[in-house]
Amino acid sequence: MSTKVKAVTRRKWTGDRTLTWVIRVILLLLTVVYIYPVIFAALTSFKDLTEFYSDIWALPKQFLYMNYVDAFTTGKIGEYFLNSVIIAVVSLVGIQIISVMASYALTRLRIPHTNIILMVLFALQILPTETIIIPLYVEMSKMGFLHLEYVPIFLAYIGWSIPGSTIILKNFFETVPKELLEAARIDGSGEIKSLFLIVLPLMKSAMCTVAVMNLNFVWGELMWAQITTLLSDKGIPLTVGLLNFKGQISTNWPQLCAAICIVIIPLYIIFICMQKYFIAGMTAGGVKG
Repeated sequence: MSTKVKAVTRRKWTGDRTLTWVIRVILLLLTVVYIYPVIFAALTSFKDLTEFYSDIWALPKQFLYMNYVDAFTTGKIGEYFLNSVIIAVVSLVGIQIISVMASYALTRLRIPHTNIILMVLFALQILPTETIIIPLYVEMSKMGFLHLEYVPIFLAYIGWSIPGSTIILKNFFETVPKELLEAARIDGSGEIKSLFLIVLPLMKSAMCTVAVMNLNFVWGELMWAQITTLLSDKGIPLTVGLLNFKGQISTNWPQLCAAICIVIIPLYIIFICMQKYFIAGMTAGGVKG
């Protein structure tokens, strides 16, 4: 598409005020759809059970912070929270290290059949994780990993996240000028030293982008975490621990909402703190050269 055609298309989309307002209204509705459940859970978490059943849509008459205390003590959310932190930290460190090494090698080193490797990574990325859960469970059972705390969970998370993270980081590595690495090689710098001292300082936004995306997956994954902890009461993460709030006869919805807030609040805090790098990484990844 020529530059003139692009300019005409851009003016058509941005010049029509009616179309602009329609798009804004649609985006606003989508924002409400995504944000309202979070607001509803936050307000419900401050109610008592009687007040919740009397009018679930009303604002809390008094803010009961004890729901959060009960969630930590009675519901063992504190224990589950620590388990999720351990799983997330180990998984993210493993994903970042392996993905950085793999993407750098595929981009800057003369790896044979690079295109075939990339095709395999793409195939693994689009493969639904549900299709490999049963074979993975059988394999880990034979190897004895299911009896180890945390190990089967973060091993699967690392394996599932490496292909997509490697592809994303490879696109960023291609934006780093080759002259920097060539000058470092002339000065006698090895590949590992050049990677950590020259390339990675330029990749802060890319690293943050990959870290936030993987944290969102690791922190909220449920199916595999639930399967691997069926035979144990140790190493249970937050997502599985939330199921303990659902009783056979009734559910304490205010405490459950308090536990849900405890799960999602760290994600919002981390995203807000890393928002600048995340957005910079997302925009920089679309431009090469």
